[in-house]
Amino acid sequence: MLCAAGQLAAQNDSILLYPDTFKVAEQKATVDMDAMLLDLVAKQSVELHEDDSAYALTPEEQYWLDSLQRENARLDSIRVVNEQFVQQVQARIPTIEVEKSWVKDEVEDRNDVLQAIRNMRSPWRREATLMAQITQNYVTPNWYQGGSSSFAALGIAKGQVSYIRERFTWENYGEWRMGGSTISADSLHKVNTTDDLFRIYSKANLRIVPKVFTSISVDFETRLLPTYKSNSMDLKSGPFAPVRFTAAFGIDYKPVKNLSIAVSPISYKMIHIMDTTRVTVTEYGLEKGQQTQNNIGSSIRVEYLWKPVREVALEAKFYTYTNYKNVEIDLEVNCDFIINRFMSARLTLHPRYDSSVIMKGDDRAKIQFRELLSIGFAHKFR
Repeated sequence: MLCAAGQLAAQNDSILLYPDTFKVAEQKATVDMDAMLLDLVAKQSVELHEDDSAYALTPEEQYWLDSLQRENARLDSIRVVNEQFVQQVQARIPTIEVEKSWVKDEVEDRNDVLQAIRNMRSPWRREATLMAQITQNYVTPNWYQGGSSSFAALGIAKGQVSYIRERFTWENYGEWRMGGSTISADSLHKVNTTDDLFRIYSKANLRIVPKVFTSISVDFETRLLPTYKSNSMDLKSGPFAPVRFTAAFGIDYKPVKNLSIAVSPISYKMIHIMDTTRVTVTEYGLEKGQQTQNNIGSSIRVEYLWKPVREVALEAKFYTYTNYKNVEIDLEVNCDFIINRFMSARLTLHPRYDSSVIMKGDDRAKIQFRELLSIGFAHKFR
């Protein structure tokens, strides 16, 4: 537009601008007409600002000025549309993050990228982990410090199937832990169960505002193997003894990644003992002669996963429930140390307190505690 205006002015020598500025007729063909026009507009703007009626724009100058303003407005509009388009394109391109690692592992890096690509294509997330860990100790009968041989094994199988959308999520977890060890002090049992848990947990969330969700969850857990008291055929726990089922409704707050704080003012808990003849029901909060206990109360569940690097994963689960008569507090911390793709070590710390459970010989409820350190095989399936 400016070049065309300059050429028009150069062809018409009769067009005269103001003497106080310059004359187009006196300029040569080599003069930059765009620069001259911009200089003219600047001077005319100053004159108009000073409200000097002697310097009114000619029709030709007004036409050029209007054309320049229209051109600038059109360019600004194009820039705005272009910036919006770039932002939309960038928002649609997800970022693939590869976990930090102490040791370079191209196979794991490739698996992370492939998993991220699969997550882009489908809202479903699937993952499974198998772990088999052992602890062994052998001592001859004539060992000068004494002691006895022992062997312990632990197997863990857990999986996750989740449906993830921007406003709605449905998370499903399953876990089975099975562990046993030899006990030299127990003359009736060569192997006793040290860990047995079958658990299914499901939670559905609907977003209310960013980071805050309406939440409904159900949790089912039980035992599948018998656990005997030392030197006795009495069961401490057995298949479906006990069965624990909870259902909760409330708010789930997720302030940062891998942190969930679920507060449920309405929570239902059921405890059922299948075999009440050999299992002491009072050790699970039930009264003598009672097989099933139903409670209505409130609960808080906090879950956090911290992975500073790919080889270290710290998982913490905190749960508390009250029926406004008794309170149950449970904290489980698992720390997995990945040695390579097939070897890992695990440290478990598990304190809990239940005011309704009073063990035989005690006059009040006490804190219970379990600790486990093991090393062995581990593999993750995606």
